[in-house]
Amino acid sequence: MTLRNGRPGRGLLSRGAPDRPALIDASTGAAVSYGDLRARGGAWSARLGPARTLLLLVCRNDLFTTVAYAGAFEGDHAVALLDSQASGPSTAGVVAAYRPPWIAGPIGLGEQLADNAVPVASVEVVEGGELVRTGYPAELDLHPDLAVLLATSGTTGSRKFVRLSAANVLSNARSIVDYLGLSPDERPITSLPLHYSFGLSVLNSHLAAGATVVVSAASVLEPTFWTTFREQGCTSLAGVPFTFQMLERIGFREMDLPSLGTLQQAGGALDRRLTELYSSHMADRGGRFFVMYGQTEATARMAYVPPDRMPEKLGSAGIAIPGGRLRIETTSDDGGHGAGSGEVVYEGPNVMMGYASERDDLVLGDELNGVLRTGDLGYLDDDGFLFLVGRSKRIAKVFGLRVNLDELEAVLRRHGPAAVVAGQDSIWGFCEFGTDESVAALALAVARDSKIHHGAVRFRRVAAIPTTSSGKVDYRQVERWVSSK
Repeated sequence: MTLRNGRPGRGLLSRGAPDRPALIDASTGAAVSYGDLRARGGAWSARLGPARTLLLLVCRNDLFTTVAYAGAFEGDHAVALLDSQASGPSTAGVVAAYRPPWIAGPIGLGEQLADNAVPVASVEVVEGGELVRTGYPAELDLHPDLAVLLATSGTTGSRKFVRLSAANVLSNARSIVDYLGLSPDERPITSLPLHYSFGLSVLNSHLAAGATVVVSAASVLEPTFWTTFREQGCTSLAGVPFTFQMLERIGFREMDLPSLGTLQQAGGALDRRLTELYSSHMADRGGRFFVMYGQTEATARMAYVPPDRMPEKLGSAGIAIPGGRLRIETTSDDGGHGAGSGEVVYEGPNVMMGYASERDDLVLGDELNGVLRTGDLGYLDDDGFLFLVGRSKRIAKVFGLRVNLDELEAVLRRHGPAAVVAGQDSIWGFCEFGTDESVAALALAVARDSKIHHGAVRFRRVAAIPTTSSGKVDYRQVERWVSSK
């Protein structure tokens, strides 16, 4: 693949031999070689025109999305990834904030956009999807390093994105290749959404290794997923804590999966029982179980636990990935977590350029200079392994999804005084308004709009929200309510 000025692409596909399969469509079994992917990606880049531009990609786990992403990335354009399951108004809100000249997604996208007041100039059917030319001007200011935009939250229709450079993406992909020991013989399956940083990192790292990615839209709960896994000889599976809870329900450890060699877990802390269980399971079958720690702000991953150290480091988030560094920034107030604890600070070439909330932010350069204050609290043991003990920011993870508690609280406060806190894979809202019935209905509506399982959203009506002497919500008291439930 070449850029518009004849230079080679950014290098994501450089290790793939032209005749080796890069992608396999789980629904049809059709393979796309690296040579074909470069050609089709080049055609995608050409469709977007000779100047660097912004493509908003409405993602599904399919060949259309993967080829469009590869084409935009390698073609030196900027690509913003959105969930295809987001509501029409939510997507339209993002479009209004960034005014992209191009939007790509599933068949019917153009009509949906037009129905939500997005100016649509033309719609072209391309390889099973649609490429929409919007009515927004093609000329826009993009920082020359900007390559990928990932949403900071998949739950509230937030328009806030993480700005990633090509160097961020490639350095993280190559670091993952290094510590996982990936080779062209690997064959992962897309068990996570591609718009999610962990899911995208699985794609990026394996393409960077010249491996073959099996692209499946099926859930691990569907028998077709496992049929594909066996028939295609898949070698690895990635999941968030909720994934592993579901694997236990379907009897995963009793399945006949002879090609499976590696399990990867990230997206929040897996409980110690399951961590130990899956570590032992993979060791017994001669495979590997990796526990990892990351954030979208660091492209994807910052730390990992080497499988052979898992038994002695159970509960750890791991050591820094190759090229990265972890340190703890302590203060005189340890927050009740003990001496040596403090905010986790990560340094590395995969740290984002910064955030974006609107189109004008796309011209901004690197605002962090490779240093990320994670908002997590933790400590490093004598071997340099990180142990997390809490959070300093109001961000929670529920079934692997990042949830901004302040954003959800703002939704509730439209109706009256409220406080929102996190439980174990759950969100609790306490409302000083309404009736039991109306609060329960609000919980169902928030769960539906946020794409969180309704059982994880628990709202209760209370007589009064506790406050501190300064008049702020007393979150410690609210959290005690949760622990008493």
